[in-house]
Amino acid sequence: MAKYHSHFKTIYGTGIVSASELGVTAVELPDISLTDNDSHKEQNAFEPSEISTHSALLLQKYFQGERTDFSDIPVDIRALSPFRQTVLNMIRKLEFGEICSYSQVAELCGSPRSARAVGGALASNPIPVIIPCHRIVASNGRLTGFSAPGGVNAKKVLLRLEGIEFNGLLVAANQMVMHRTSADKKILFSLESA
Repeated sequence: MAKYHSHFKTIYGTGIVSASELGVTAVELPDISLTDNDSHKEQNAFEPSEISTHSALLLQKYFQGERTDFSDIPVDIRALSPFRQTVLNMIRKLEFGEICSYSQVAELCGSPRSARAVGGALASNPIPVIIPCHRIVASNGRLTGFSAPGGVNAKKVLLRLEGIEFNGLLVAANQMVMHRTSADKKILFSLESA
């Protein structure tokens, strides 16, 4: 499905963006738990496209600590089930530095009892960071599951890049966290310490 590929460099190593004619189909992150990781050697056989090149440039800026908006990047998630597409499209609305819980995403998707299914959809997210599954935490603020290399520690690194503070693997108590209602109205709430 992906015909085009571009690389992006980070302090953790090189990542790869793959795209079809319609949009980004995958982002392969370097292992964020390592530094100077060369697990993805640059290959000249890859053919870039405008979409893959632009996406790679934005990802490189993101990993340099720049506030980056990926909302204009087209994604191609046609291969996923309708529910997973709904979940991933919903979390694309989260902005830089906003976090939300699995149960809130389930509610916003119209399935308030499907927090576990939301977790499954996020675990199968082929386009991390551009589709910001790292911005979803447990309802008590605990970091859970992240299928990209580096796991939960990688999720913590990404959220720290966005200014989120932690106590261990918990979002810092009383930190204001933003989420959106189905009408996209911003609401603030505080997480209670666990």
